[in-house]
Amino acid sequence: MADTQEKDAKRGRPAKKGLHGWKAALTVFGCGTFAAFGVFGAIVGVLGLVLGTASSGLATGDNPVPIADQSVKPREEFLDDKFDLCGRTLRTIPDVNLTFEHEIGQYEDTSVSGGSLVDGDLVRSDSCGGQLTPMGSYVVPWEFDFSYRAIIHSPEEDRDDLASRDLVEKRSEIEGSDLRVTDSGPGDLGDESYYYYSSLEEGPESSYVIVVRQRSATYTIRMASTDDVSREAFAGEARKFGPQLRITLVNRIPK
Repeated sequence: MADTQEKDAKRGRPAKKGLHGWKAALTVFGCGTFAAFGVFGAIVGVLGLVLGTASSGLATGDNPVPIADQSVKPREEFLDDKFDLCGRTLRTIPDVNLTFEHEIGQYEDTSVSGGSLVDGDLVRSDSCGGQLTPMGSYVVPWEFDFSYRAIIHSPEEDRDDLASRDLVEKRSEIEGSDLRVTDSGPGDLGDESYYYYSSLEEGPESSYVIVVRQRSATYTIRMASTDDVSREAFAGEARKFGPQLRITLVNRIPK
């Protein structure tokens, strides 16, 4: 009788609330797993943001604005010692391998008419030459010549108009020379330019001459080789000079 009452008393106790046994274990495991995934997701998100920002910064640094696209403005006044195309500018041109045969940087200053210097009347000119080692499969270096005439100040006439006349005169000199021209036409350098190409079939060497006007300056690039060099190969090397010469002539020649 006592045993029966004891069992009845146990049956009459109220049931314990909450989860117990395997249900509790599953619940704890599920909550822990969910929390772990939440923390992991947050970490991944933060890392993605950091890496994305870093990669954006690297992309900007790895892709600088090309020289030719940089904004260049003329200076207010002429910086005499900075304007030296043979002695300074040609040395800074990337991907061009030049060896000069004589001392460079010996430019000459005259008036527009070629006489003595006076205030407000200045023309700077120079020439230099040597060898150019081209990119590609060419083994023998090319002959290289460069000359320029920059009208810095003009007392009367427009400087750009004077330079355009210089370009016409230079073209007349080339066309009146004994150069056997295979192909010629407008170039793609400066404000205006014109090229002359001579193949090896026309003489003892293949050559390329381009005359360029950039603002109030004109310059001439000549390359020649005893190899059979195509016009495209010559023109490709000549184009490398354009961007840096543009910066110098646009920026260094005053307003």
